[in-house]
Amino acid sequence: MRMKSEGQERVKYVDVHTHKRGKDIYLLDISDGRLAEEGELCSAGIHPMFIGTSEPVKRIEEWAEWKRIVAVGEAGFDRNSETGIAAQTELFEEEVRISETYKLPLIIHCVKAFPELLAVYKKMRPRQAWIIHGYNNNRQILDELLKHGLYISAGKKVFVETSNIRQLLPFIPLEQLFIETDDSDYTIEEVYAKVADLLRIPLDMLIRYMYRNWLSVFSGV
Repeated sequence: MRMKSEGQERVKYVDVHTHKRGKDIYLLDISDGRLAEEGELCSAGIHPMFIGTSEPVKRIEEWAEWKRIVAVGEAGFDRNSETGIAAQTELFEEEVRISETYKLPLIIHCVKAFPELLAVYKKMRPRQAWIIHGYNNNRQILDELLKHGLYISAGKKVFVETSNIRQLLPFIPLEQLFIETDDSDYTIEEVYAKVADLLRIPLDMLIRYMYRNWLSVFSGV
């Protein structure tokens, strides 16, 4: 099913990563094996914190082949995981391969391992979009990610006054920004309203930019 162009229908809210069903356009993470409803847009991957207890990578590839998912992820790195970085790297490279083979964007979880993430990026030179979900790191890393064309997804941390993402939002080009609810209790409307307020731009302008980014990255949906 292809989405209509922006001029043919109401511009919608886009929630690029969520664990809860929402409204308008939302990308539901079904890595826990839950069943998707008819027409629901889903992603699946192996979260680095749950390696060995989640769906095997073979299952993720089957879902990609069967078009059950429109993105791979969450996938990536986490230094808090009991699984070592070497094993995380091997698994992540497999998920990158699936993303590339089936032309699916990649939703990335990364905690204290951005050098390793960028090393894989430079090694594999992916053509599919990489979206860093829930970004809350520093300006230096942000600039490096943006330089390589990665997208940054802002979520619940925008409500935390001391968070990095609140300070860094103005440095993220709207063309490389997404917005998410993740596993929070915030609605997508609340997150959009907060981001628009922090950026000091009209809400409808933010909604339109995020919708255009969705159409660009997920053009095959």
